[in-house]
Amino acid sequence: MFVSKRRWILKTCGTTTPLQCLEPLLEMAEQIGYTDIEELFYSRKNFKRPDLQVSPHRGFEEEVALLDSFFDDGRAYCLGSVNRDCWYLYTLSRGGGELQRRIENMELIEPDQTIEILMTELDPTVLSTFTKEECSKAVEATERAGIHKLIPGMVIDDYLFEPCGYSMNGIGKNNFPGEYSQVSKL
Repeated sequence: MFVSKRRWILKTCGTTTPLQCLEPLLEMAEQIGYTDIEELFYSRKNFKRPDLQVSPHRGFEEEVALLDSFFDDGRAYCLGSVNRDCWYLYTLSRGGGELQRRIENMELIEPDQTIEILMTELDPTVLSTFTKEECSKAVEATERAGIHKLIPGMVIDDYLFEPCGYSMNGIGKNNFPGEYSQVSKL
């Protein structure tokens, strides 16, 4: 999770239920004076095992219904083929507020940039790095995979799941990378 003055980013995997925190999060934001949502992005890949998910994450339609109950002007999209790998996206962009004020006053700000790379059918030998059979600790997986070399000086918080899977969040001077590996087939 990454939190800054005007932004909250949550990355999860597996059977977590990130949308269940939406209502309390909006209530907390309102309590400290943030009442206008300017932008919202919720996205995920289609699930390999949707039968293992719990409400409201059993299907994208259910997730959209929940999001629409909070935001009547959001839009839902499916990128890719619905019967193969695809990426679901729910987005809201209202403009106005702080961002609009900065643009009008020519206070140029560096835009957010996000790169998400989704890889499937990788070499099982490479993927085995992210299992406890190969690496007993997360730092070992981080070093063996070379992730610690991607951004020199980055502070890394990594985690190796049982029996397999890996998560890394990093903090650098001007960035906050994350890497998540779900090893579902070895």
